[in-house]
Amino acid sequence: MKLKGLGKRSYNVLFHTHTVSGIVISFALFVIFYAGAFALFRHDIAQWENPYLRQKVNPDFSYEKGIAAVDSLYNLDWYERVSVQLPGPSMPYFRVDGSITLPDSTNKRITAFVNTQTYEVLENINYATTASDTIYHLHYFDQIPTWGRIVSGFVSLFFLFAIVTGLLIHWQNLFTKFYAFVREGKWKLIWTNAHTVLGVIGLPFQVMYAVTGAFFGILGLLLAPSIFLVRDGETRFVNNVRFPDLKIELNRDAAEGNNLSFTEILDEMQNKYPDREIVYASIRNYKKEDAIITFRIQDHHQLATRGRITMQMKDGKVLDDYSINPYTKPYKNHIQEMIRRLHYGEFGGGLLRILYFILSMITCFMIITGVLIWRTARDNKRYTFRQRLFHHRVTKVYLAICLSMFPAFAVIYLAEKLMPIDLPDRVSIINQVFFIGWLLLTVSGWFWDSYSRQNKNYLVIGGILSLCIPLANIYVTGHTIWEVWESNPKIAYVDVTWFIMGMIALFVAFKLLKIVKKHDSPEPQKQRQYV
Repeated sequence: MKLKGLGKRSYNVLFHTHTVSGIVISFALFVIFYAGAFALFRHDIAQWENPYLRQKVNPDFSYEKGIAAVDSLYNLDWYERVSVQLPGPSMPYFRVDGSITLPDSTNKRITAFVNTQTYEVLENINYATTASDTIYHLHYFDQIPTWGRIVSGFVSLFFLFAIVTGLLIHWQNLFTKFYAFVREGKWKLIWTNAHTVLGVIGLPFQVMYAVTGAFFGILGLLLAPSIFLVRDGETRFVNNVRFPDLKIELNRDAAEGNNLSFTEILDEMQNKYPDREIVYASIRNYKKEDAIITFRIQDHHQLATRGRITMQMKDGKVLDDYSINPYTKPYKNHIQEMIRRLHYGEFGGGLLRILYFILSMITCFMIITGVLIWRTARDNKRYTFRQRLFHHRVTKVYLAICLSMFPAFAVIYLAEKLMPIDLPDRVSIINQVFFIGWLLLTVSGWFWDSYSRQNKNYLVIGGILSLCIPLANIYVTGHTIWEVWESNPKIAYVDVTWFIMGMIALFVAFKLLKIVKKHDSPEPQKQRQYV
């Protein structure tokens, strides 16, 4: 079945723009998708990393008693805003934050954690995680100050452009190419078919991530002209749009009121929305007669059901004029929430995240095949020796950056597990181990002249390190995978996943070597007729 294709000129223009845009963003896009695939499971990985986050939550924990314990130490009514995070799987402590803006415009904050078993108030707990946080921030280049997220947004935007142009140039033979996946013949044909088929399979997923990634990355840049030209650099109106309760004027000198307790209002909210989870609450003018409380509620199995409800604490009255109700909130708020939940797979449970992970890996392979198509299409007599050498070296660098991520991720997992949890400056040390290790692995790839050697070495190194991860966990904790599985399956999933990935990597490495070595692409040799 053939569809109507483009004209010759249009085809050539779009083909070259697709090639240029794809090769420019390829390695950055690979980093985004590869790191983003692991970031989908960051909360599960955090519990695997940090024993402090594996604590069981006391089902009979009294929120009122927990707040009173913190209030006795910090005098919470002195703070303008008191935020409360309810204990849950990702944070088993009852967390209370207080903030106030001082006369010199500085902001003073306190953070306290309440043990739900003992009601002990801790000023700080070692809840920091490294592998999950580092990988999560890497997927939008947050390690690059100021510009990292913007760069990731533009990469996503160019990815959307590459998707559209790729779809147009393959449109005429889209169906026939989809069923023409081959494993034999010239490598250019193999890579091209793989690139096309995988692109079609992941098309809706890739479009969704291109749009949502661009939205999150470039949104701040798009708002900047409005902030500086229209609002004279004042950002408060942006916060008022995001958090409508901030627009409510309160009297800091108000008298102490006879308000409903936090537990009473929480129970009322849970009765009103029994199918929603209440995860967060923010109190302004705590203990004062005009105190208000804002709850954030959400449903994990639908797209647009997150909402913020603001209530008066003296009588529980809902302030409809200012709150965002999950059933009646404006269209713009539905769109913003839907984009976020689509991007992070927060609406379909674990199976959806596994599907996202698989599609992310498919996209990574599609990116690699695109680079190899670009390289093999230029390995002929139409190009001079210098040009072919340049194409080869660019491909080698791109592959080294991308393929080295597999063993580099295994390195940060091993460092996270082997370094003591109470080691001073632990997060910084582990991040240095990761980035320096990734750099050394990338540089090593430069000295492996053939692509098959790069593939094999990175797969073998990554496979061996992957198998070491569950062994390191057994060594540190003294518990086997089976024992961990019985107590907390989510933690065991991490070890099992790395074990499976290690076995697959070693199998593919030695199997791939036999197939690819005969058709390898070493560094071009200088020939007289090309000089």
